[in-house]
Amino acid sequence: MSNSRIVNGPMQVLPVSGTSMRTLSVGGTATNFIVAALNPNTSHIYWTLDGADIRLTIDGSTPTTSVGHIFKDGNSGIWSAGWAKNAKVISVSGTGVFTISELNYI
Repeated sequence: MSNSRIVNGPMQVLPVSGTSMRTLSVGGTATNFIVAALNPNTSHIYWTLDGADIRLTIDGSTPTTSVGHIFKDGNSGIWSAGWAKNAKVISVSGTGVFTISELNYI
């Protein structure tokens, strides 16, 4: 088989021991996505967004209600810890809540 060395399977992530789920409220003022230090063993974070659409930047610039990547209410995803540490967020309108869990790939 020509692809016998390629393994296609689900990613395996585990919660980082000693961490708890956290939330971040996002309103009309831009803020860092990660406001408290991550555990040193965290390689990725899983997030969900509830309550509002938000805009996000990861290049050091500050998002506004009309500038930045748009994330819609109800979205979720997995980001690298480095990506999450660089992210800044702002709500397009109202207040949204990110729920964040720290993960480590195995």
